[in-house]
Amino acid sequence: MTDWIVSFPGAHNYSFNTERLLFRPLRLNDTAIVFALKSDPQVYYWTFCMEELPTAQDENDHKEQPQVIGIIGGTHLPEIGYVLRPAYWGRGYATEAVRGFIQFYWETFPGGHPAIPHAEEKRYLKAVIGPPDEAPQVRASIGVLKKCGFEYWKDQQEEDSVRPELQLMLPVWRHWGPGYAP
Repeated sequence: MTDWIVSFPGAHNYSFNTERLLFRPLRLNDTAIVFALKSDPQVYYWTFCMEELPTAQDENDHKEQPQVIGIIGGTHLPEIGYVLRPAYWGRGYATEAVRGFIQFYWETFPGGHPAIPHAEEKRYLKAVIGPPDEAPQVRASIGVLKKCGFEYWKDQQEEDSVRPELQLMLPVWRHWGPGYAP
């Protein structure tokens, strides 16, 4: 099984599995993988909410010692995000991770996470995917979100992470919790 780190307020108390992935809290010895992900321009340039996200491992690669291949979660719920090591792109891991996280999240917090202050925001999860159609990675992430039931919601102005003087209009995707869709 492959490890994914899962991160959100209170994540240190939770772990869960999907068919191929083990989701567990961030650990102190995960610093190398977090550094590697944040240092890889193929990965990190396109992320906007990756301050403290979680990871998962793939048992097909290391039977005895699963390795972390990605991070998923949210430090600013209801916004979630994920990153995946490029060697694992195109294998369905991101879709499996997002689906697994959504199921876990709503089973664990059916009324929304207690750290979310506004009642309206407890009804959905959202993802901000950066600049539309600018790169294959962005198009692939939009495909993942659509496969997982997210729908385009609105555009949101964000500061560019590389050039703060630039303002970007980024699409925001929303996934309603069970029983909350309008």
